[in-house]
Amino acid sequence: MDTLRGFVDTTWVTDESLISRSRPDSNNGQQRIENPVWDKPDRRNRSFELRRITTEEASSGARTDFYEFYWAHLMYGTTWEHLKAWVADLLWRSPKRVPSDVFNAWIALWVVSVAAGLVLLASLLPISDMRQCLAGECDETACDVSRLCWSWIGPLGGAIGSIAVGIVVNVYLLKYFGDVARYVKAAPLNVARRQEIREKGVELLETLMGVRDFDPDKHRNGAAYPKWDTEYDRIIVVSHSLGTMIAYDILKATFARMNRYLNKGKQARKKQPHRHNLEKLLQEAIEKSGMLDINEYRRLQNLAWQELKEDGNPWLVSDFITLGSPLTHAEFLLAHDEEDLRAQQEKRILPTCPPALEWDAKTKHQHFSYQHGSNSTSGEYFRYPHHAAHFAFTRWTNIYSKSKNILWGDIISGPLAYQFNLSTPVTKLQGILDIPVLPEQDFEGHAKGSVPFFTHTKYWDMTVRTGPNDSWAVPYHIHKLREAINLLDK
Repeated sequence: MDTLRGFVDTTWVTDESLISRSRPDSNNGQQRIENPVWDKPDRRNRSFELRRITTEEASSGARTDFYEFYWAHLMYGTTWEHLKAWVADLLWRSPKRVPSDVFNAWIALWVVSVAAGLVLLASLLPISDMRQCLAGECDETACDVSRLCWSWIGPLGGAIGSIAVGIVVNVYLLKYFGDVARYVKAAPLNVARRQEIREKGVELLETLMGVRDFDPDKHRNGAAYPKWDTEYDRIIVVSHSLGTMIAYDILKATFARMNRYLNKGKQARKKQPHRHNLEKLLQEAIEKSGMLDINEYRRLQNLAWQELKEDGNPWLVSDFITLGSPLTHAEFLLAHDEEDLRAQQEKRILPTCPPALEWDAKTKHQHFSYQHGSNSTSGEYFRYPHHAAHFAFTRWTNIYSKSKNILWGDIISGPLAYQFNLSTPVTKLQGILDIPVLPEQDFEGHAKGSVPFFTHTKYWDMTVRTGPNDSWAVPYHIHKLREAINLLDK
């Protein structure tokens, strides 16, 4: 739980805006220096290795519980063969299918692969004998001191190089990329690992939402859904690196299981004004302006989410926050190319933000919802969201660090708004809020400070500064992370 504790220290313990400094420390009654937290066992996590970290009430009256969905132990048995198959797929692709932002890294991967192959080849060939023959000395078999016994220097160098490559592969490549290779490549042995990870993640979310023990097959059609057994008003899903891909899949699967958990009630013409206003915003953006006001979209998302809860749906995920997400490379991690990615999004295999829309012949508009047994021609009346519409109700904030020269910044991460936008024949609407950090960028995308070395693991590191322009009370990337989470919001 070291990762979770470090995250809690950054987002709660050291955040002076959450609780007045005049309130005494809850542990000892003395002057408050930091915001205390407590570790508690919790059966909802269903793991004896993990504990819930809980807080006192913030200034708004909200109390927060922090949970960690730990999945690394489920991705066991990763070998060089798994990684090699994935790397081969990356190498043997047309340069046209390599995204421009990672093209240099792709070239570097080729250079390293060729160099490794040459070292291996050199260690196997009789280089000294070949050199003697080229010099017309094929009959000489002795190795004198002047030639420094080249006959054994080559093999020895190759052996040392092989050991070095082996260390790099086992310590670094398998550690950081082995799990990615297994998760994204749909080989038979990998599918079982993905299934178990997703299943456990869905189980945790459903438990926190209070629906884990609900059996929809036993629910009488038309009856009101029960009061869900949960003590929470809101769930924020924060994920990092490969965890962002896993969280994306878990959210997709969870919402698809409960999108129809809505109480239409006895009113034949019940209205959903916030969902209707959100759809109108998208409809007008498509039909008139071609642009989406992302601030208004996020405001209406939150209102539509609250309305969804009031209508009986247990969906509590108000925010999805991704840090250092490889989803920026979705066209070759999740699909064959960009065309295939768009096809999967249109088919709702890969949910987008805003969600995919469908034409309603009665309203003469596109919706992310559909009617069920209603003859109303107005989209304001009761409708069900389709199974991939959760980003109509859940705000998606993506925090990333722009890469520079491969190793500086974070080449794994990048913006997501374009990759997961709502693509229509006339326009593309972007609903994800992308926030560049480490360093901050101006409106033209220029860095306002120095780019730190390998920022992929530094998104909640309080010690990292990026120069004199990072003049916030806390580092800029910490400020934006706290702002995105917004623990004062109930």
